Amino acid sequence: MKQILTLVLIALLSPLSIAQDLKQSAQKNFQEQSWQAASKDYLAHLKTDATDSSDWYNLAISQYHLSKYKNAIKYFREAKDRNFAAPNIFIGISRSYAKLNDSKALLTTLSEAAENGLAAYALLKSDPVFEPYLKYPDFKAILEKVSLNAYPCLSQPNYRHFDFWLGEWDVFVGNRKVGENSITMAQGGCAIHENYKTVGNYAGQSINFYDPIDKKWHQHWVGSGGDVYNYLETKREEGLLQFESKFMGPNGNISLSRLTFTLKENGTVKQLFENSRDEGKTWTPSFDGIYKKK
Repeated sequence: MKQILTLVLIALLSPLSIAQDLKQSAQKNFQEQSWQAASKDYLAHLKTDATDSSDWYNLAISQYHLSKYKNAIKYFREAKDRNFAAPNIFIGISRSYAKLNDSKALLTTLSEAAENGLAAYALLKSDPVFEPYLKYPDFKAILEKVSLNAYPCLSQPNYRHFDFWLGEWDVFVGNRKVGENSITMAQGGCAIHENYKTVGNYAGQSINFYDPIDKKWHQHWVGSGGDVYNYLETKREEGLLQFESKFMGPNGNISLSRLTFTLKENGTVKQLFENSRDEGKTWTPSFDGIYKKK
């Protein structure tokens, strides 16, 4: 009786053991980029256990590298049906269609992906397989949508309010040039960087950004003289942004600074610094400059 039970257990466990061995072998071959062997093992394994989406995805990748692009598309879709990460699926299918020179199917796939949040902007622009399509108007439109998915700040008005300050500027007080300022957008558009140099020794940098938590603009400035300002928005209108910050003077006294940027009709930007020693009851101008585009 004991011998019979043992044989029954061996019979039950053997398929599981075989399936596990096949999966391990498939994974090993996949990691070693032995695509033919990996495909063979994955196909055998999936006959016994078809539930793991990553197995289908790895099989699709293996088939892609074997130039079996139609099979790759089929297995990518199997992985998708089992909830494998959609962006990787869309990219894999699109690459396969590119290799098949099926531009219509490629564009349809990428358009669907873009509408579903595909954010692989850098990959679509740099992957050689997509290079022939970069000149297609439909592909350019897809890239624009994918760019907005990747960099949502670019399309949200609150993040774009301070764009009027972007550019390369000469800074004047009256008719006298006092410095130069380079105002650039960080990749993705969620921050603006300032790099200021005077005609003398002084220089400084700031990072400017909109905070979705307090719904205000911030500017953090650090100057070469050790001066630090943490400005917080106090007023925002079209073509205008105003901040206030505490600051420490050379004698250690702490005062208030008010900083106002105003876009003028001629395209220049007025930058006004004001100081207050009575907690904002009265203000005294300390710098009144005009930014002129180089």
